[in-house]
Amino acid sequence: MTESIDPAVPLNSSESVKWTGRPRITTVLPALATGLLLVAFGIVGSVAQETLLLLAVIPIGVVIPLWQYLAVQGTQYVITDQALYVKRGVLTRHVTQANLETIQNSSYNQDIMGSMFGYGSVEFEIAGGNDLSFRAIEDPREIRALVDRTASNNDGLSGNDRRGPDIPGNLAQWQRIRDEIREIRMTIEE
Repeated sequence: MTESIDPAVPLNSSESVKWTGRPRITTVLPALATGLLLVAFGIVGSVAQETLLLLAVIPIGVVIPLWQYLAVQGTQYVITDQALYVKRGVLTRHVTQANLETIQNSSYNQDIMGSMFGYGSVEFEIAGGNDLSFRAIEDPREIRALVDRTASNNDGLSGNDRRGPDIPGNLAQWQRIRDEIREIRMTIEE
């Protein structure tokens, strides 16, 4: 995690950031190709037609990749030990948050280009509503595994890599309580 987190992301002081990232910058390439084609069309068309009307296409060809670049730079994904955040916005900001305990399922996918170049998307199914997606991120399989591990550490179950439960006492104390309740029940039933 080398990237600073946008102040629009409402992190609690108790949250520990596990990962932050953005969509790959290469997602701008289709918009760049479209923009270059429009600029070339505007220049060639205005020269061939000897009219300045087609020059109006050039600013559109410049704005399309610029807008896509700003959209990529305006998107940030954050994983903490408590929640997932997706921040989007170029001129305005929109932040979506999902607590880890509300994640019901996760999956990742990579198209052919993503498999070759190591990027893809991760989908998170959220209990009670809007699902979250981390799109065009580096190594989606590892990010999905990170969220799965982090979410399992918060579920209150005991295990090798999980936190202990929030139930007071230990196993021996609870076994003594069980035995005493059995004795009381046997006394009452007699």
